[in-house]
Amino acid sequence: MPTPNTILLVCATLAALGHVEPAGRADATDAGVQLRSGAVKELAAGKLLVAVRGLPDPNFAETVILLAEHSGEGSMGLVLNRRTDVPLSRVFSDLKLGQASSSALYSGGPVATDAVVALERSQAARPDGRQVLADVRMVASREALEALVASGAGPDRFRVYAGYAGWGPGQLERETLHGSWHVFHTEAAVVFDPDPGTLWQRQVRRTEERMVSALP
Repeated sequence: MPTPNTILLVCATLAALGHVEPAGRADATDAGVQLRSGAVKELAAGKLLVAVRGLPDPNFAETVILLAEHSGEGSMGLVLNRRTDVPLSRVFSDLKLGQASSSALYSGGPVATDAVVALERSQAARPDGRQVLADVRMVASREALEALVASGAGPDRFRVYAGYAGWGPGQLERETLHGSWHVFHTEAAVVFDPDPGTLWQRQVRRTEERMVSALP
């Protein structure tokens, strides 16, 4: 069971975390190479990663990931669409949860699964959080997590994740160039989608529609 410990977001250490590069189904045509090269250039904190159809890595098959960190030292993100059956009341058993008592824990990725991190829908820039989008910030300190849980914030503006997804230097770029990920601009409404169970299917259809519309 995860506990609300602080997650240290140090991308320089991600290469040693044992993440396996998924093998995508790359399109070998000039148009496919051009599209994937463009996706690599789009990689940045705050972007959405959508796994391609048929991605064989079980850690990331049919996932949608909010990219929270991306630099030459590595990348870090949270899987948005793997809600578990574990209620927050089991993770924060010593707190009065109020509205949050019915909220569930999400599986954020295969790295550091014994620790938790949260996403909050808020425009406030605070020293205890990292702004990922204009109105979404990531919170990892124990004190901030407990304060948010105790406030009774619902799943429409506050979600807790066990673990995260991590990539070493250049690894996410290689995966994207190989055809493992679609890259999109995103917004808080997608991050806090009320039906995360169907989020991947809808985002993949969005990719296919975009590709069709780009045809001459």
